This record gives sequence, C-alpha cells and structure tokens, in this order.
Amino acid sequence: MLWRLFSKATSIPDRAHYRVAPPRAGGLGVQVASGGALPISGRLVDMSVGGAAIELDGEEEPDLVLGAEWTLTFTCLSSRPLRLAAVVRSLPSPEEPSRYGFKFTENVRLSEDDHAAFVRLFNRRRDRRARPRLGERLSGTITTKGVTHEVLLRDLSLGGASLRVSPGAGLTLGSEFELRFSVPESNHTLSCLAVVKNLTVDSLGVRVGVATTVVTESGTRRSLGRARGALADYIARRLSDMDRYNHAFE
Repeated sequence: MLWRLFSKATSIPDRAHYRVAPPRAGGLGVQVASGGALPISGRLVDMSVGGAAIELDGEEEPDLVLGAEWTLTFTCLSSRPLRLAAVVRSLPSPEEPSRYGFKFTENVRLSEDDHAAFVRLFNRRRDRRARPRLGERLSGTITTKGVTHEVLLRDLSLGGASLRVSPGAGLTLGSEFELRFSVPESNHTLSCLAVVKNLTVDSLGVRVGVATTVVTESGTRRSLGRARGALADYIARRLSDMDRYNHAFE
C-alpha cells in the first residue's frame, strides 16, 4: 500500500466519528490478528463505527505498520465475539507507546440479540452530543410544511440534535425542516436546516435525531459567529460536567 512508503509517518488523519470509551467494568476484550499469526491481546481505549484505538500488550509488533490489514476480535461475556477487518491508521508515540489506531474496512452490522454489549460503543455521529443539566429545559421550534411546532431538545452538538416532538409534526426519515432555538446561557438564537436521521416512537411522543447545518439569517456574520461560539462554549462546559460526573462513579 502507498502508506507503507511513508515509514516515518505515525498517523493517517481522517476520523469521521467521535470515539466512545468502554466502561471499565464492562468486561470487554480485544485481540488483533493477521493471517495465520497468533493473535495479540490488547486493551480497548475507545471506538466508534469507523474505528478503534487499542493498547497492545508486550513490545511493538513490527508488522503493525500504517496501512497494514488486520482482523480485530471484540469479546464480552454477555455477547458473541465480533470480528471486523481493519487497517492500521496510527502508530505508537512517545506519549502513548503502546497505542495503535485502526480504521474498519467493512460496514459494522450489529445484532441487538448477539452484540448488545457493543451497540453503545459503535457511535455513528461526528460530534459528541451534550445533554442539558438536570432540570434545564432546552426548547425550540421546528417549521415544516408551513406549520411551526414547539419541541424540546434532549441533547445537541455543533452538527446535530435529538428532539422530542408531537406525532402531529408528521416527520419521516429524510424530512428537512427549520430548527430554531436559543443558545443556552446566552442571548443568541440559531436557525438551522435539520434533516431527520432516525425516529423512535414511545409513550411520550416521538424522539427525532437530526443532522443540523446553521443557516445565515438577517444577522451579521459577526453575530452569527458569536452565536456559534456561544453554542460551542456551552457544549464544552456540559461535556466537561458530564465527564466529571461519569468518572466519579467509575
């Protein structure tokens, strides 16, 4: 492969999804293998639907070079093993001397019955979502087919959101509409083009996952930049709070 020519390179930057770290008490295991060689055990650092970072036991493996093709096997006591083809995308560094990055070369297809333990780890989003604080309500509106509906935002990122809407909104997969909401902890408002990516009906209504793109309105470029900056700051604060809370119980 072309990347074998660049032996001094340590990574191939093209990650499209943020990575999820496995729970420490999850009992997840991982091995990497190539051809008929004995598999090498490792520790799963984080992963997404696009790839995984793995710390391998023992000394550096000479065949693990950029672009090399390997098979990753994920194991868990509560699920069947999951095997995926992958290529090496990053190599150990002085700061992380045992860590390798892999990119999956096949679509990840998970069975809820056979691979339930892995479902949460195979994230498909580019940006990590932030949830509102306990007791905080993030409200907004959507406008579809000329009708405006009130919605609640369950979480949001710079490129997407999860909403709760009434069944009367009439949304379907692929629907496009305007989403408008106030940026939390600021005086700014953003208007986005939203595209429905998933729908879930439950006893409380309809949960809708959307990809969003901020659109320019009558405001100046400077005011739009400030609004996006305020949203990025809020998301960063909430993610930091969420991480501190989660780590407190590990």
